[in-house]
Amino acid sequence: MKNLLTSLIAALSISLTAQATSCGCFNGIGSTKGDKPNLTIALTDEVTFVVCGFELEKYNENEILISEFNIFNCQSGEALVEYDAVQTCKVLKNETGLQISELKLLPAGENWNWKQVKIGFQQVLVKEKKIVVQEQKPAFEKVVFNNTLVDSFISELHERKGTGKLENPEEILGRLEFLALNGIQEAKDILYDFENYFAFETDGAIAEQWGAAVATVKWANG
Repeated sequence: MKNLLTSLIAALSISLTAQATSCGCFNGIGSTKGDKPNLTIALTDEVTFVVCGFELEKYNENEILISEFNIFNCQSGEALVEYDAVQTCKVLKNETGLQISELKLLPAGENWNWKQVKIGFQQVLVKEKKIVVQEQKPAFEKVVFNNTLVDSFISELHERKGTGKLENPEEILGRLEFLALNGIQEAKDILYDFENYFAFETDGAIAEQWGAAVATVKWANG
């Protein structure tokens, strides 16, 4: 009888662990209940969580590029973390939980080539069998760039001041944001005063880009 009871308890434990490990997604900004998770993290018998959203690239079994996603607690269905459609992140699964690196497309490459750069970092960990969601923190790493190229760009902006003529405002905003993140004060001043500086009224996607750029720089620089 004792052996039978022990076997039943072991079977129940295995069943509960299997249920947690095979947890599906819940209703969120990038998933509906029952969807297959992009990543599953089963750290203990009591703690399992899943990443559910729009996967853009899978680097390996433990790391993905994803947008518009939630991280759910399998036991409660609670959304622990949420990133919206304009945010793109690398999510890395390890032995302690998840590392989330938010990326942003900026003209940070050679000759202003656009590439993804890291701007934020967050972790979801398990400590003493409890899920700990750390606050996202700025993570932009300043880079060394060609000062001659930067000086030429700033001089070009001086020439366009007050003219109301911007052939490629998206490119200009991108460069200003990147330079402001690198601590170039004049670039930050022009970015914050973009419409007045150029006598140029933004609208639609350009207005959204400007607002997002200012918000990112203020958040990253404190």
